[in-house]
Amino acid sequence: QLRDELITLFIAGHETTVNLIGNGTLALLRHPDQIKLWRDNPGIGAVAVDELLRFDGPVQLTVRVPLVPVDFGDVRVEAGTVVMALLGAANHDPAMFDDPHALRLDRPNAARHLALGGGIHYCLGSALAKLEAQIAIGSLVQRFPNLSLAGEPGWRDRLTIRGVDHLPLSL
Repeated sequence: QLRDELITLFIAGHETTVNLIGNGTLALLRHPDQIKLWRDNPGIGAVAVDELLRFDGPVQLTVRVPLVPVDFGDVRVEAGTVVMALLGAANHDPAMFDDPHALRLDRPNAARHLALGGGIHYCLGSALAKLEAQIAIGSLVQRFPNLSLAGEPGWRDRLTIRGVDHLPLSL
């Protein structure tokens, strides 16, 4: 059982982090003002990664099945009902995030995103994933001032995990 859990953690942690780095890099390349902001302010890495997770996180949806009836406003979800939570949509909710479709690496409430889940379902590897992304993307931004797209990115053909399949870059 321990072996199986470790394999699951490794696979889940690897694939989502790789996609966070790829999606985040692409988002920055499509928003040169934000790359400049990170370059000029390398200390914003932690907030920047939270904003990249909010803007285009690797996990777009998740499924939950409540064990007891749950009320969401005027809607009652009975126990055993399959619920699909659209995390990507929630992370662009204008009631939570001002100008939600804009990428703003200095967004004051960026950490309020749901890209890493919540409660008992909060990502076990979140601290490591954020640190890896901060180092990887931050290093790209700082070391390669001429970083740019060298072609069109390709996307993985997945429903729940969103990530680039290939991201051609020019350094």
